[in-house]
Amino acid sequence: MSGPTVSGATVAQQFTGGAAATLSSYFNSGTTFTVFSAGGASTVSGPAVVSTPNTALTITGATAVADTSSGGNAITLPSSGAVFAAPNDTISATAASTIFGASSGVTKFTAAGSGSSIAGGAGGFVGTVSGANSTLIGGTGNTIVSVGGANSLAVAGSAGVTGINESASTGAETIATNPLGNTGTLVATLGSGADSVLGGSGASTITGGTGNDVFAFIKGHAGGSEVIIGFTSSDNLAFAGYGYTASNLPTEAVGSLGDVITLSDGTTITLAGYNHTIF
Repeated sequence: MSGPTVSGATVAQQFTGGAAATLSSYFNSGTTFTVFSAGGASTVSGPAVVSTPNTALTITGATAVADTSSGGNAITLPSSGAVFAAPNDTISATAASTIFGASSGVTKFTAAGSGSSIAGGAGGFVGTVSGANSTLIGGTGNTIVSVGGANSLAVAGSAGVTGINESASTGAETIATNPLGNTGTLVATLGSGADSVLGGSGASTITGGTGNDVFAFIKGHAGGSEVIIGFTSSDNLAFAGYGYTASNLPTEAVGSLGDVITLSDGTTITLAGYNHTIF
């Protein structure tokens, strides 16, 4: 059940960076928003605030929902909007939505709408992205997510461990492993589509799928270590900005784990299980 409307007030800010800026754009001195102090189902217009913990709410029509309570809520959004989670919230979004994970605890979520945007926070972040053309960015805590929507982009968190499971996906997906020079760790499993993996900094372990996958490395956006399990003759390695030619190839040597390729910027690529070089 919704409560009173409040005009010209801000809400508690637990976010930083882009999440903080987005929250401020919805809740500022010119905003009128609805306050939810109890569970239930309601239809509102404009932004809304959840002020009570440990309850279940279905909120339709809200442009944004900010949980300013101590958390533990189950919030369902049947219509498009943004949601800013509190610790240990469970978010269920059936339309295209923007979801921001909490600063602590574990945020659980499902994002079924096509074109959704999902970003983890400093807390744990666990969920499923089934809407196509969606974007997922891992948080600075640990992120575990299943991605099934075709043509989606998943980016490893800047810190912590990001686990991405695309094994059930049949469409083309893109994964970026810290392209901006961060130190997060990525563990990912690809599906049956023609997936693309952009190698970055940090450490990553990628298990290839059954599609024709491309593992790409761009000088200036790489520098990490990547282990590829299940690399086959239908997959490809791609290098940009390194100047490699048929007579100027990366350093390559077979080690105990497989074929290790070292690029000029220090990036290492291990083709696990290979007992021979490929160049």
